[in-house]
Amino acid sequence: MNDPFDFFRVSLLPNIGSKRGRALLSAFGSFAELLRATESDLIRIDGINRLTARKLRSAFRSERHEGAIERMTEKNRSAAAARGFSFLHVGHASYPVPLRNIYDPPLFLFCWGELTDEDQAGIAVVGTRRPSDYGRRVTEEFCRTFAEHGITIVSGLAFGIDTVAHRTALRSGGRTLAVLGSGLLRIYPSVNRGIAEETAGQGCVLSELPLEAKPDAVNFPRRNRIISGLCRGLIVVESAVTGGAMISASVALDQNRDVFVVPGSIYNAMSAGPHSLLRRSMAQLATSPEQVMEELALQPAASPKQQPKPVVQLSLVEQQILAQLSEEPLHIDDLAARSGQPLSSLLTDLLQMEFKGIIRQLPGKYFQRGSTHAN
Repeated sequence: MNDPFDFFRVSLLPNIGSKRGRALLSAFGSFAELLRATESDLIRIDGINRLTARKLRSAFRSERHEGAIERMTEKNRSAAAARGFSFLHVGHASYPVPLRNIYDPPLFLFCWGELTDEDQAGIAVVGTRRPSDYGRRVTEEFCRTFAEHGITIVSGLAFGIDTVAHRTALRSGGRTLAVLGSGLLRIYPSVNRGIAEETAGQGCVLSELPLEAKPDAVNFPRRNRIISGLCRGLIVVESAVTGGAMISASVALDQNRDVFVVPGSIYNAMSAGPHSLLRRSMAQLATSPEQVMEELALQPAASPKQQPKPVVQLSLVEQQILAQLSEEPLHIDDLAARSGQPLSSLLTDLLQMEFKGIIRQLPGKYFQRGSTHAN
């Protein structure tokens, strides 16, 4: 193939997906030769019926007269080069092997960052855009452990669980892959641009869409097959029965990936999805990151990468307050009674401690210990 961007060009034709696109380029050698194909030439290709052939012929005539596909191709080629994005087509040596082996791998990927061989044993972590505090804590614990053991974390850069997964991987010094449902020049959600920039330096941001493609709803179910295709196994933390994470789980199963779910409270609506997968024997229970690594034959190395844990100094009053807290949430009235602190000053002290990461505030004025270490 003379021009790798022929994979981009063929993707812009009507009714052409991965399988048909590869078949067409394999048969004709280049997009330029494909444009000269007759209807009888086309119907000889596996997967091309007469109706599809006629639609393609119409698109060929339009392209020869108007050149819209060529203009779009050159626009994306130039923009990618200007911003340092790489372009990987499905036949490229650096294209991820696990993704290439799924039923409908993307014809191409625009990449912001770098893919490594180690990424091919990654774990996908997905879930609701509105996680509970429990969901956030579980995601942080699992992703921190995976990152410390050199396991790449894959997710979709969405609000909620995705964001927590990426951010935890980055803060733990690990690698992470973010798969978009938009083009690389349309980071969505836009508030996660900072995470995308960090990911590009500590992993890779990927998209199978033109660089300026909008985050249309139809893109995200397709995006999910890439998330699961890039990983060894997929974990659903919290999700409604009809959530996007459930689509990812279904696709992962179709791709012969191991699916795990984190158990949740029966009183939390976002436990319905994971529990449904368990009831139907479609997923395994995930009780710890170590258990997931063992199930996936990703046994942790003897000397995992350890990031220095932040340590902050506490005043005597803050130490007294912290001594009354544990992982179990405690209401502020009970905390005031146990610590002997007046409620007015206690609120001020708790706010300062929350800024330091020593404690967490939960809905309803409940508090618990945070993840930062203190002296």
